[in-house]
Amino acid sequence: MTSKMDGKIIEDLINTKLRVLDEKIGKILKKWKVNNVNQLINGARSGEIEEAESDAIELQNLVAKREEIEKLYQSM
Repeated sequence: MTSKMDGKIIEDLINTKLRVLDEKIGKILKKWKVNNVNQLINGARSGEIEEAESDAIELQNLVAKREEIEKLYQSM
């Protein structure tokens, strides 16, 4: 019973972390009025979206962290 409960707690923690990451990603996209991650990254890289470089880097890090956590979740 303890391991089953621990599994539920771990699942809840992972889902909470994914939700927080999604909120942070959404906040950055909304700030720059773009619809997806690639649009901001490519716009920052090309200079089309000025002053977005630091947010684009943060966005890449958030997406990478989200992917890592999803892999962990799927391996459970």
